[in-house]
Amino acid sequence: MGVSKDEVRRIAALAQLRPDESAVERLTAELNGILEHIQRLEEVDLTQAVSGDEGSQRALPIRDPEMEPDLLAPGAPADRAPDWQEGFFVVPRLRALDRDGEGEVAG
Repeated sequence: MGVSKDEVRRIAALAQLRPDESAVERLTAELNGILEHIQRLEEVDLTQAVSGDEGSQRALPIRDPEMEPDLLAPGAPADRAPDWQEGFFVVPRLRALDRDGEGEVAG
């Protein structure tokens, strides 16, 4: 199964596009590459694949107790924030995003 240059031109015409000959060649090659990739995926043997339900039943590895603790773990986020109000980080406003009274971006 493949795509011909004529099919690419027909699809382009339906989309009201007028690609030049080099674009038609490139698109034909790209579409055929995609179809070849799909064909390879269809050939993959899935008989040994694990279903989503079975995979979720697997035990997760236990964390090594000798690992160092995460340095960000202790304390609340507000302890590390430059500014914190009502449960949110506060960041400086960007003047470029401020609008004047007429809805125009201030400059």
